[in-house]
Amino acid sequence: MDIPLAFRWIFVALVLLQLIVLVPVLRRLRDPAPERRTEARLRLLDGAGSLMFLAGFAFGVPVLVLAGLVCVGAVYAAKGVLWYRARERT
Repeated sequence: MDIPLAFRWIFVALVLLQLIVLVPVLRRLRDPAPERRTEARLRLLDGAGSLMFLAGFAFGVPVLVLAGLVCVGAVYAAKGVLWYRARERT
């Protein structure tokens, strides 16, 4: 993948924003409520997958892009299952 330098800087900025967003998620991991901790774990995995995806694009590593997509897809599938189970209970 040949990505122009300007777009690489955009990806670096997006990675930095993603790291800033992860700070409150790390704080929520210490919450006493188990459902909030589960949501925080899923958000942390979502952020890690997004970071892998963006870093893969920025550095031109297609394996890292694919790993990020798989991670984010798995997180969205887990969130969908949790949403469906919560909806079924009501």
